Order: sequence, then structure tokens, then C-alpha cells
Amino acid sequence: MRKYCLVLASCLLLAGCGNHEKLPAQAPADLIKITTAAGFPKLPRREIREKDRIAALVAFVNSLPNKWSVPWYGAPIGRVYFEFISANNMVGNFYVGPNFVGRDSGKSYSQGTDRETIEELGKIVDMDLWEYVSASGPAPAPAPVPATAPSPAAAPVTPPAHHP
Repeated sequence: MRKYCLVLASCLLLAGCGNHEKLPAQAPADLIKITTAAGFPKLPRREIREKDRIAALVAFVNSLPNKWSVPWYGAPIGRVYFEFISANNMVGNFYVGPNFVGRDSGKSYSQGTDRETIEELGKIVDMDLWEYVSASGPAPAPAPVPATAPSPAAAPVTPPAHHP
């Protein structure tokens, strides 16, 4: 049994060290829509129309190392998504999480990244992305206050009837 557990653990570790794939270059775009993961606050900026910023973001995505892989545990969920639009058609996407970046190209690919890279991206899109993606998430909804029955001490006390 111990031998099988060791083999299984080795397979899982090696699965995470799979081949890196080269993704197609991000195509030029004329609009970038920005969205957030469900449950996270909206960003102050929802789209980018400035040609220089769009070109810089396309260049940024294309300059990333070709260390793209599909995680064995499934696609990571980004906190900020960039949808590249050209002539009203989606021509690519890019997303950012607290320690990774991702792209979809038939499958959901990602690679690890660091704070400096996310901050560099934030400068291109003119927002503090690091602060946003590194936050622990939206504040949980407050727990509902349960309705309480009146305590016995609060109930009026009727004196026992006096029998002669």
C-alpha cells in the first residue's frame, strides 16, 4: 500500500512539471474590456480604448516567457480579466491572479508570476493591479442574526394560585 501511495504522489508531482507550450501571439486589438471574477469588487476602469495602452498590453502578453501549461488541478481563476476585441470580435484574453497569469487558447493555460510583473502590468493599464489581485477577496457577508426566543427569565411570572 505504501508503495502505491509513493507512486501516486510521484505521478502527481510529475504531472505538474509537464511540458511548457508556446501559445500563439496575442493578436492586435482595438478595444480591451476589463472584468473581474465573480464576487470581487468592480474595478474603476472597465475598458481600454487608447491605442498606445492597447499596443503596450499586447506587447506585454507577447513578451511573457513561453512557460504556459495546463495545471493538473484545473484552470486557475483569475481576479482580473482582459478581453481583446478587434472589429467587434474577441481575438484573445489574458487574466491575472495573485501569483499567476493566464490565457485561453483551446485550453486554459497559466504560468506563475511575481509581484513586479503584476505591478508592471498595472502601470500599463493605469491601475493598482497588485493591490487588487493580492487582496484576500471580498469581505464575507455578515452572518444573519438568529431570531431568539424570549428567555424564561424575561417571561412574566404568574404567582401560583393560593389554595386554603
